[in-house]
Amino acid sequence: MEIGGGLYTEQKQAMSAGQVQSLNVLALTNQELEDFLMNEYLENPMLENTGDKENEMITDVEKLYERGSSFRDLYLSNPDGEETPRSDVRAKQEAPLKEYLLSQLDQGSYPERTWNMMGYLIDCLDEKGYLSAPVEELAGPYGYQAEELRACLEELKELEPAGIFSKDLAECLERQLLEKGIQDETLFRLLRESFTDLMNGQLGAISRKLGISTVKVKEYLHLISTLNPRPVMDVSQDDTEYVVPDILVARHGGQWEVTINDSWMGEYRLNDYYLRLMEESQDPELTAYFKERLERARFVIGCVEQRRRTIVRIVEAVLALQEEYFEGTGPLKPMQQETVAGMLDIHVSTVSRAVKGKYIQYKQCVPLRSLFTAAVSESGGAGGVSAEEIRQRIRALIAGEGSQPLSDQRLTELLAEEGITVSRRAVAKYRMQMNLPDSRQRGMIK
Repeated sequence: MEIGGGLYTEQKQAMSAGQVQSLNVLALTNQELEDFLMNEYLENPMLENTGDKENEMITDVEKLYERGSSFRDLYLSNPDGEETPRSDVRAKQEAPLKEYLLSQLDQGSYPERTWNMMGYLIDCLDEKGYLSAPVEELAGPYGYQAEELRACLEELKELEPAGIFSKDLAECLERQLLEKGIQDETLFRLLRESFTDLMNGQLGAISRKLGISTVKVKEYLHLISTLNPRPVMDVSQDDTEYVVPDILVARHGGQWEVTINDSWMGEYRLNDYYLRLMEESQDPELTAYFKERLERARFVIGCVEQRRRTIVRIVEAVLALQEEYFEGTGPLKPMQQETVAGMLDIHVSTVSRAVKGKYIQYKQCVPLRSLFTAAVSESGGAGGVSAEEIRQRIRALIAGEGSQPLSDQRLTELLAEEGITVSRRAVAKYRMQMNLPDSRQRGMIK
């Protein structure tokens, strides 16, 4: 055996860490991108979320507002303009909520009077699941004692969902945090002592009062925004899941308009306050920290903008290739990711990442990846025939078959006459995918 040495030249293309992360951002869905940006926002003071309105800071607290958790919603204004606790709520709850709560209790373990009091307290819940009225006020109408109602209330507060029967939003949030095993006294102080500042988004006031950084306050606000301000939602909501499209397509004056559906995230940009602080700082270490954070913020913003441009370009190319399909005048044509990559002079892996997990909406909402199909059969056309087109032809042939049902073999022959070469087994598969019965079953129906 001979062992020899030699020099060889080989070309390799290595991506930098920044390029890899940029591609990873491209692969994110809008929901995943929001989580990514929120984490960056919490860790980087140089990032600011301005929302839809210019110079208006959108915090996680305001997201709580949008979810119906405003602290002021727990109060009613009287004619004198003063806010008084909302103690007149006696809304009759839907039966499913009452049944759900009582099902967690063993009726045989309670005297009839106690059981009736528990049902009464459930009826006194407001639309959010709070019991904002003092038990002293609730005790009078039915002859109950405040102490026995209070004892029942303590047991009811242990029921699911966490936060039910709280007197207000602050208590509801605190109990949900405890349910998650979070024992952070500073966070609880924020809820108990700085709740008004919290609802008004006064980060600086909270930071000074609690002696913590604004970054830590942001982390607390993000954690709070994951909680449920309306406990009854956990009971009343159904299990239906909705797909939120990542890309919206519209047709105006014969022109396609492609929009990334991310406006609900707000706009992330550089924080002017910390930019000025960096310029005015005389501390070398602080300046170096700000510069490093500034570089990261610019990189993240650049990745997001590049993602938006890349997705729009890819979708525009798809629309150009599949215009008849989107307009409902033709079938989905065979189209591969390599074709779009070639049109845009980008790598096919970029197309693959851009379409991963994303949904596009125009008249209907479909996975973007589902629009890419290989040609199933070589026909007279240059690009072959897609599976979708074959299914449409089979459906049309069966619809016009008359009194004599067409067998799968006969459908195969008719497709061949049109220049579409597929096997009988493939025809049967496509027919079953469309839930169309076979010829024998169709004959029985007719």
